[in-house]
Amino acid sequence: MRPTSSQLLRDISKMEEDMLKKRGGERRQNEKDEVSAGIIHMLKAAAGFYSAELDTQASVEASLTAIVKHAPILIETCQHNQAVMRAMSGAMSLPSSSAHLSEVEEARSARVQRARQHGGKRGGREEEEENEEGERGQHPAVTKARAAAQLATYPSQSVFPHLLSDLRREVEAELRDMQEEMEKVEEEESKRAVAANAEKGGMPSARDYLLSMQKMGVEKTTVALPHLVRMSSQLDIDLLSLFSKELEGVLGVRGMGDVLSTSAALLRLVQTHCKEIRSMHESSSSSPPPPICSTSALSSFLSGKVAAGMEDDPLLMHALSTLASTHTCSASGWRVDLDEGWTYLELTCSHWLEMEERMGRAAREETSMDKLKALVSELDQSSLTNDDLRARLVSRMLALTNVAVGDVCVMCGERGIAVRFFPCRHSCACVECVMRELSSEEEKESLTSMGFVSLKGSDTKLACFECGRHVLNISTM
Repeated sequence: MRPTSSQLLRDISKMEEDMLKKRGGERRQNEKDEVSAGIIHMLKAAAGFYSAELDTQASVEASLTAIVKHAPILIETCQHNQAVMRAMSGAMSLPSSSAHLSEVEEARSARVQRARQHGGKRGGREEEEENEEGERGQHPAVTKARAAAQLATYPSQSVFPHLLSDLRREVEAELRDMQEEMEKVEEEESKRAVAANAEKGGMPSARDYLLSMQKMGVEKTTVALPHLVRMSSQLDIDLLSLFSKELEGVLGVRGMGDVLSTSAALLRLVQTHCKEIRSMHESSSSSPPPPICSTSALSSFLSGKVAAGMEDDPLLMHALSTLASTHTCSASGWRVDLDEGWTYLELTCSHWLEMEERMGRAAREETSMDKLKALVSELDQSSLTNDDLRARLVSRMLALTNVAVGDVCVMCGERGIAVRFFPCRHSCACVECVMRELSSEEEKESLTSMGFVSLKGSDTKLACFECGRHVLNISTM
């Protein structure tokens, strides 16, 4: 044992000397050097512990004493290794996003089909959104992103010392381009701000400064997001699922906080409008519809412009219209959600345009009463708001009624008789004259859409235009 122990100790001492030479002879140690020094002391103590030589036992004692100093960093590194290994074991057992793609695409195709079927119709999907959120957390690219975040969080771990640098090297060109483009945006906005301040002859106001910062943040996000999506595709890691500090640690860059917060605002804007359109059925008849529920407003939104009555941020809208046509990626949950929301809005807009064209044609041409009623019902049940089109359809229905009845209203003497009073059962008035006598919008709506209205308990006090008897019910003919 003695010759073996002596030889081991000499080899270990040589390793220690080599480490010192690599540091240029300096005794100052960094974290990794402390770990290595602690391990060397452990090896020395183990190699000479059973030696019968006095000098060797003295060396073992010195090493054991030194281990006490290095023990905290060794324990911490061991803990970090365990945390990283737990994350990596979960990530390594998962399929790639490309292997997972068929399942994702199948679910996505089903959602797009539902969007196609309900593109202009009212209907909620809260349960579907909860299910999709649960599926998103189980996506392989998200799990791998968590593992990468652990590598960045515990840089002192010693199990995968080069994995993070290997990841960065794989997307080095994309990462460099992203940083250069973000820096260019910052330089151009700074120059613009300096020029604007020079014209005003002084320092910028707080409002101008905040607007400049907001504009620069959105523009930097617009150039950064396509690169982050492409890097997610290359690495099969959902980078946009990470927190800002985690993303900065994984990529080794700074300034990701504004990018992530703006990307969340962009997605939230799209999803808000999708929800407004889908939840129209929950609004009461007296509540005004959301401004987005018209073809002009939705078309403007999809083209990156602000329509009248809309309060969306024009900077975000312009960014969305630019990003909608950029690279897609199944590994990026943000990109998948954006594509789904944008596709739904495009399908909805297309459906609304088709509805307006079809109904406008029916209002211009010879159309049966049954078909006109069906079109009005379809418009009322959809999430599209077009009061002018509805009025034209109703007017066409009234015109057909007047033609069918043939008699003239006793009040105006111009339009045909189209309604009957109860209980006297007299038919002596047109719809327009009766509508002027009704006191509430609900009563008018009931008469035009249902062809019947009850005045029992109503504020409307109407007497028959022919006999003067109190009217309890009115129906169209």
